[in-house]
Amino acid sequence: MILIGELAKKTNISKRTLHYYEQIELLQPTVITENGYRYYDETAILRLQKILLLKSIGYTLEQIKELFQNQENQGEDENWIISLNEQIELIEQKKEELSRMQYYLRSTIHTLQMNGMNNLEKLLQIIAKMKDRPLTEGIIRPEFSDHLQLTSREMDVLNQLPILGSNDPRMEELLTIFQRVRSLMPSSPYSEEVQVIARQLYETALELFDHDEKLLGKYWELINPGDASEPVVMGMDDEFMSYVDEMIGYFLKQRVDNADEGD
Repeated sequence: MILIGELAKKTNISKRTLHYYEQIELLQPTVITENGYRYYDETAILRLQKILLLKSIGYTLEQIKELFQNQENQGEDENWIISLNEQIELIEQKKEELSRMQYYLRSTIHTLQMNGMNNLEKLLQIIAKMKDRPLTEGIIRPEFSDHLQLTSREMDVLNQLPILGSNDPRMEELLTIFQRVRSLMPSSPYSEEVQVIARQLYETALELFDHDEKLLGKYWELINPGDASEPVVMGMDDEFMSYVDEMIGYFLKQRVDNADEGD
């Protein structure tokens, strides 16, 4: 048997910690002499090693106590395997919760970048609606209705689009353009400065849609809120979308006119 000080030194923990384990009845000394010296035998040392192992892999002291109590009712190996599997399940749940929170945080940041502090109440409503939807690779993917009659190729293109709340660098590029558009909204959508942004936005979007102008138009109609009370994509309200319609429509008309003049 060894004294408490030797055990503390051997396991690299403090005597105070060993006293605390004794106080909460997690690890009792094998012998306490009349003058208060505490000794631990091999069984106690092994128990301490188990405690330290469990702590290192995420168990709380309460969980460790419960594990030790349960092993009295069934084989130690079996009890440990059951408990460790339960711990893995808990960790998986925590990973899911943290990943979901990370996604909500990014979504909030992106929405603020697009729309400032406006419509935070609607953002909360959208987040509440997303709680029951599956999280895949750290994002909640959009759902496309069957009535759109999309081909498998079109679905593949849409599923590859950058998503609000993702860490896709293409999303950051789009946000930068959208921020610029919103800052220019007091200006005429036909002004030279706005038309420079219109070209950048259209060419960026066209690249994302694999240069499929028809699919790009179909998607734009899908996310355009029109007279709806709330935007389909957070931050892209009716006023913003109408302005983008004007600037892009004028850009495309000018492109056609210029092409006709070239002919």
